Amino acid sequence: MLAKLPFSRILVAGRCRLLVMAASLLGVAGMAQPTAAQSSGPLTLTQALELARTNYPALRARQAAVAAAAADVRTNRANFLPQITAQVQAAHGTANQVRGAVLPGGALGIAGVRPDFSSQTTWTSQGGLVVEWPVLTFGRFRATIERANAATNQAQADYEQELFAHQVRVADAFMLALVAQKSVALQRANLQRALSLQRVIRAGALSGIRPGIDSSTTNAEYSRAQLQFLTSQQQALQQRVQLASLLGTPMQILQLDSMEFYTKLPNIAPAVYSDTARLPPILRAAQQRVRAREAQRTLLLTNKRPTLSLVGATWGRGSGIGNRTGPDGTYPIDASLGAGLPFKAYNYVLGGALSWNITEIWRTNYATTAQQQRVKQAQAEYNQQVLLLQTERQNAVLQLELANQTAQEAPQQLDAARRAYVQAKARYDAGLDNLVVLTQAALTLNRAETDQALAVNNLWRALLLRAATNGDLRVLLEQL
Repeated sequence: MLAKLPFSRILVAGRCRLLVMAASLLGVAGMAQPTAAQSSGPLTLTQALELARTNYPALRARQAAVAAAAADVRTNRANFLPQITAQVQAAHGTANQVRGAVLPGGALGIAGVRPDFSSQTTWTSQGGLVVEWPVLTFGRFRATIERANAATNQAQADYEQELFAHQVRVADAFMLALVAQKSVALQRANLQRALSLQRVIRAGALSGIRPGIDSSTTNAEYSRAQLQFLTSQQQALQQRVQLASLLGTPMQILQLDSMEFYTKLPNIAPAVYSDTARLPPILRAAQQRVRAREAQRTLLLTNKRPTLSLVGATWGRGSGIGNRTGPDGTYPIDASLGAGLPFKAYNYVLGGALSWNITEIWRTNYATTAQQQRVKQAQAEYNQQVLLLQTERQNAVLQLELANQTAQEAPQQLDAARRAYVQAKARYDAGLDNLVVLTQAALTLNRAETDQALAVNNLWRALLLRAATNGDLRVLLEQL
């Protein structure tokens, strides 16, 4: 129907590029009302971006991933704190067991304490506390924390990249909604012109001043204008649904605030910011993936090293077996609960343990080699993103220049079309031209009006494309 400025695609997974819009001139009578707290006035682009940031489910999922990664950092730190294990147990069994020390978690000794075995039972008790603290990990602790921090930075960069890409999509959909809203108004005005002409010519045909074919022709033109108006409304509804989906809100009727979009042309040479050396979000995300994989490789290398731990334990034990032998040379056995459960002997152990898994060296070599290839893969993907972004930037500059030239020329076409329509109508009313000339002038005027709206809108969208490839929307938002 109507040609428009082609754009490059913007990928959800990472490429900050605009979707190629194959739609025609769209119209919107309203748009999504985000929340009950939202103002009842027209929705601005800044408000739409904020709504999308807080409501869109995919962005909330990214935020949850960042929070989870931050919690993982605290978990990894806690893994290197002293590990304290407490245990208390009571058992009832035969007396053929040792009354000596048994470490918590170990099985009860079964060595006999009588010259002959006895099936007589008694109560025994045991309680203990074990402390183990890896005080020296030879770099494993630092590497673990750095890996966890790298994962957090990667999650944050992925969120910022997804947020920026979604803001670009919302801004583009908002501009399409604006031009759709403008289209409805233009087609309504065209329908009104056709209706006025139909009434005049019908009256002339009934009075015999105009031929009947003119009345039939105007009826057909009115129907055509009516169909164009209905089509613009249908397309407007589709665009409203799309915009509401990107905002992550229930769709309700609300007018868009056109702000400065149709009152002025944007400045295509925006000011340079002091932080332009900062990488665009898509490159920051790719860079953090490289760093996260490098941190994982460093952590794998530490698996070759030993761990020095401080170990301490204390425990107590009770038994219904007596401490001294009786006349028959055996230890007396008291089967009562009060005799077996109270602790009677206490012990403690302090020391250090150096553990080193020798076979881990070979496994770590293989794992490190594989991880090194993953680092190279991430670096190659980063270089690919740099190349694609450079191409997109060049394309954005060309698109912006072309859109600016079109926007400068469109008003001249519109002015000439308006004069041609006024002249054609005057000549038709004076009987100097036929209805075909007037109809053609009306069609030219309608096309010039829509071309003018598209030219202005496409210039703003071209500026959005340039802002997207630069990784900073301020060059667009500060002009609204």
